[in-house]
Amino acid sequence: ILDKLERLGIEGAEVASELPQRPNVLVRLRGTGPGPTLLYIAHTDTKPVGGARAQWDSDPFVPTIRDGRLYGVGSADMKAAVAAFIYCAAALKQIEPMHGDLLLALVADEEGGGRFGAHFLSTAYGLKADMALIGEPPGITREWEYMHIGCRGVCCFTIGVHGTQMHSSLSDRFPSVNASIKMAELMLRMQRELKLTYAPHPFCPGGVTMNLGVKVKGGVYYGVYPGYAEFSTDIRVIPGMEQDRVAKEIQAFLQQCQRDDPSLKVDLQFREPPADWIAPTEVDPGLPLVGALGDACQEVLGFRPPLSIYPAGTDSPKFQLLAGIPTIPSFGAGLISVAHGPNEWVGTETIVEACKIYALAAHRILSSPANAEAAA
Repeated sequence: ILDKLERLGIEGAEVASELPQRPNVLVRLRGTGPGPTLLYIAHTDTKPVGGARAQWDSDPFVPTIRDGRLYGVGSADMKAAVAAFIYCAAALKQIEPMHGDLLLALVADEEGGGRFGAHFLSTAYGLKADMALIGEPPGITREWEYMHIGCRGVCCFTIGVHGTQMHSSLSDRFPSVNASIKMAELMLRMQRELKLTYAPHPFCPGGVTMNLGVKVKGGVYYGVYPGYAEFSTDIRVIPGMEQDRVAKEIQAFLQQCQRDDPSLKVDLQFREPPADWIAPTEVDPGLPLVGALGDACQEVLGFRPPLSIYPAGTDSPKFQLLAGIPTIPSFGAGLISVAHGPNEWVGTETIVEACKIYALAAHRILSSPANAEAAA
């Protein structure tokens, strides 16, 4: 990244890190007068290829272009945005001076929770800006499908189920409770009956998603009647939902299940911070950056993508809730539906479109006297 910036004539890049193996690259194009600071964010890390490598049609670590698509791990999530932001900065450097600053944050560790990337920059480093965009891929079924002005949060928890651990040869002779069977029955009932309450959101018609059994563990070994089992659940929550309310509703459901079945003994565990609760976020649709991106899309694409809530999580809670920067969590090249799997791809023309949209939107924000006066 530093070599590319230097070749494009972009000077002054800073490497900021809490952990040397997790570097964050910051680049600032300074305006000539007072004005807002616009922050563009992309993460540089990817998920591991893992056992899916055999399913790739090409080497995931060698960028391969076929039929107008660039294939490779992280191509959509989110190397495309890294490239588009860098070339956006190079383009803006060649035009008239701006009133405010454009700041690029190419961050580490997003896929690992963000501790050494977005969290570090938003807290110990003290990153400041007036508004921000994360270039996460917004498409679900097609590119440029939505502009996501909010993102769902995450609530992760584990339910432990307690039974009777004993010699398995005697389970039919003494009172016994099979923790694994009780766990399976509870999971099925939760799938059927647990309905969390929340206010409908105009930009998130799909509401809440609950994924039971993302991790399951139970039993000891042959010959041992299972005395303990547990399963973990991942719930994607929408803006307006709060952790205490969600936890109370889950606990009330479990208490009702235990009243219905006195042999069922369970406990609710929130034990894996920060995944216990990552808050949902959203920005005001009237944020100037939302309008500037819409105008740029009209010019480049010929249409304005509809506003929506991103189904997945992003770094936006760190930048928005910790640093106080209104942050659009997802708008860029690519589809989130192809990320984290084999044959991840992004359209080559879409990367060029993203660069144009980012540059036009930044120019509108940073060349507007009204925005300069507001920031001053």
